[in-house]
Amino acid sequence: MTIIESVLSGVVQGLTEFLPVSSSGHLVLLHNFFGLSEPNIFFDICLHVGTLLAVILFFGKDIITLVKDKRVDWLFFIIIGTVPAVLAALFFENEIAHFFTDVKNVSFMLVVTAMILFAGQFALKKVLREGNEPLGALSSILVGIAQAFALIPGISRSGATISMGLLRKMDPKDAFRFSFLLSIPAILGATLYEGLKIDITEAVFKNLPIYTAGMTAAFIVGFFSLFLLWKFLREKHLYFFGIYCLILGVTGIIF
Repeated sequence: MTIIESVLSGVVQGLTEFLPVSSSGHLVLLHNFFGLSEPNIFFDICLHVGTLLAVILFFGKDIITLVKDKRVDWLFFIIIGTVPAVLAALFFENEIAHFFTDVKNVSFMLVVTAMILFAGQFALKKVLREGNEPLGALSSILVGIAQAFALIPGISRSGATISMGLLRKMDPKDAFRFSFLLSIPAILGATLYEGLKIDITEAVFKNLPIYTAGMTAAFIVGFFSLFLLWKFLREKHLYFFGIYCLILGVTGIIF
């Protein structure tokens, strides 16, 4: 992998990790385009670290407020919302891994993501018209289940969780905030788990400039992608991403 390919992968990760279009699905398609038959686990970890730092920086004030004001309710909701993804990763790891080598399946899941986003768009308008309800235990578990399904490449994590929050009549801002606060333990846990499987020392010294370039690109692009998603959500244009996923998914299935 070259520096250019690394930066391009970082840009794709930064855009698609937070925009509701599935980062894992795009990376599968991108790696297939470059002819990389085997995923580079450590490189993918670096990309996820970059986006993890972006979400921590973007929601830094919210994180500090939760801790400082002792918002035990939200901390509890984040914990129970994380459980479904942990269980899915432990019990269905092999089944999920199979999707990373099947471009057709990933393309089909992108079409599923499009349907999820269209449902989220409908719920968004309904919430703004009829009013919202506060985050509760049941809603946090259902959003967590949506996050678990997003372990499948092609299913957007942010798209699934935000849409589920909106379907549960959450305030759009709370659905947006909870979705990404929920992503922090998920990304961190996955990164640590995958990191235990490889020789990090050898990987770092072998391609340090390439990994650093990709991680930096993912961080910078990811940070600004969060602003972009909130803008689209605030302006009730969630369906734009649905149209994009539908076109990309159908194209992948056909070609």
